[in-house]
Amino acid sequence: MVARRLDWPDCRNTRDLGGLPTRHGLTRTGVAVRSDNVASLTPAGRQAMIDYGITTIIDLRSESEVKGAPGPPFSEFQSSSPLSPLDGTGGGGPVFLHLALIDDATAPILNQAPTMPERYALMLDRRQEALGAIFDGIASADGPVLFHCFAGKDRTGLVAALLLSVAGVDLDAIGADYAETDVQLASKYEEWLAKATPERLATMRDELRCPPEWILSTLEHLERKWGGVEAYLEAAGVSKDTITRVQSKLTS
Repeated sequence: MVARRLDWPDCRNTRDLGGLPTRHGLTRTGVAVRSDNVASLTPAGRQAMIDYGITTIIDLRSESEVKGAPGPPFSEFQSSSPLSPLDGTGGGGPVFLHLALIDDATAPILNQAPTMPERYALMLDRRQEALGAIFDGIASADGPVLFHCFAGKDRTGLVAALLLSVAGVDLDAIGADYAETDVQLASKYEEWLAKATPERLATMRDELRCPPEWILSTLEHLERKWGGVEAYLEAAGVSKDTITRVQSKLTS
């Protein structure tokens, strides 16, 4: 098995989506990377990301999250509107795209859902257009793309699962990739739990988990309601050519 975990201080939940089994081999390494918030990267971590060849960073966080923690000093990066040509400004580093999976208006609705799988289903049902834009951004990326949210757990985990499903990755491997977050964020979980109020501790401890069945039940929801990931993406406005381009990036 290809070593997928990436040591980029001080992101704790960064890994390549290559090396996972499909019907015809393994997904390609150096194409797509999932991560927690790149605002956590130290200068050495930012250099490690650039040395890895990342050309596009997709930030899945909400508008208020980005405003509160905008990320690394983007004098090192180019900034681009989603899917628009670069304007020639910036320092020649990766292109930055802000494509919020959950916007500020949707967040309170999701917080009312009693379980994480129900939140994932709400993300899919209420933010279909946003997920379509994210896939368009990944397909249009010129070179390796990194996508992230805050912890790299839920929003990032959902996008990763859809990507891997489109690539034909085995369900067990999709579940294992999702569950890997528990290993990579173990120390962060303890830090967050240590700061939790007593009345929030039990709920937070339950939410800070990534059992494979949570993401696999989410894919089952897509299958039941939409006929699968590709049909869902097409209904979101993603063209068949774009889906094929994503598949080719990950598997050819």
